[in-house]
Amino acid sequence: MNYKYTLFAILCTCVIIFLSSIPDLSIMGNGSLSDQIISNLAHIPAYAVLTFLWVYSLTGTNLMKYHYSKLILFVITAILLFAVSDEIHQSFVPGRTASLMDIGLDLAGILFGIGAFKFSGHLISARK
Repeated sequence: MNYKYTLFAILCTCVIIFLSSIPDLSIMGNGSLSDQIISNLAHIPAYAVLTFLWVYSLTGTNLMKYHYSKLILFVITAILLFAVSDEIHQSFVPGRTASLMDIGLDLAGILFGIGAFKFSGHLISARK
C-alpha cells in the first residue's frame, strides 16, 4: 500500500464531502448558466483525481499484484457508490439537489482517472 497516496486520497474524499456540504455553492455568485456548467464539469476532474489517488494508493497490495482487474472494478464500484451517496447527501443540503447527470459526470471522471492511472503505468514502465 502506498501510504502517501492513501493520505492524499482520504484528503481528496474529505474535500469532496466538504464542498457538497456547502449550501447553494455558486462560483460566479448568481447561479448563471456559466456557473452551472462550470460546477457540473468540475465533477469530472474531481472524480478523476479521486480515482487516480485511490488506485495508486492501493498499488503494492496483494490484490493489485494478483488481481489487477478486480482491484480496478472494486475502485470503480466503491467510488461510484460514494458518488451516489454524495448526491443523496446533497439532497439534504439547502439550495442543493441530487442529480443523475452529476453521477454520470462522476462516472466519466472515474473512468478518466482509471485511464490516467493506466497511462501513468505505461510512462513509468517506458522509463525503466
